[in-house]
Amino acid sequence: MDIAPQNNPHIDYPAPDPAKPYVYPGTQVLINRFGIRNMAVLQRVVDTVAGLRGERLESAPLPGDFDLPHLCAIHRALFQDIFAWAGQPRIVDTEKRGQDFLPATGIQGGFRHLHDELKGENFLCGLDPEKFGDRLTRYWYCIYAVHVFRDGNSRAMRHFFAALAAAAGYRLDFSAIKGTALLDACRTGYFKDDMGPLRDCLRKIIHRQRVSKTAAPPR
Repeated sequence: MDIAPQNNPHIDYPAPDPAKPYVYPGTQVLINRFGIRNMAVLQRVVDTVAGLRGERLESAPLPGDFDLPHLCAIHRALFQDIFAWAGQPRIVDTEKRGQDFLPATGIQGGFRHLHDELKGENFLCGLDPEKFGDRLTRYWYCIYAVHVFRDGNSRAMRHFFAALAAAAGYRLDFSAIKGTALLDACRTGYFKDDMGPLRDCLRKIIHRQRVSKTAAPPR
């Protein structure tokens, strides 16, 4: 699977601003396959279409090695109907509400380093719930800080970590926390250097389950 950042990603809009290749010129609206120029309308479409795609992923998770290609495949599955760049790491640096994320040039190497660490920990298999929550907190925050995609990171991460948890014998119940809780906790980690809120959120959603034969960790 080719996930290398593209110098000229195919975006369905003529001559977008090279400095802002993901948005319609003069706006903050992401260029999309529907040609929607209203941010609120686009968000409703994203919630509906990606939500339906997400339901399919819940019933049939994508296999992978919990590396960057795996996360990209999940993002592509969720957003392929909406964005031409679905599944492609961002090619611009980005920030959100005062928070800077990893520069685009560091995404490949940064994620490779995290995957090596995760593999060294046997993909968190064999840990008791408390330790699993601690280690999940670290990887959740680190991948959030890499912020692989221009948009849709949180939704893709939920499916990515649900698959990781299943392979380690756990289930993540995101309904146990409010919708913005994980994002708010990550921002607390960034601005206050406090991982406590994120750890608390994740511990609320972690439940043990029997490991199925199809959910074995990658080798």
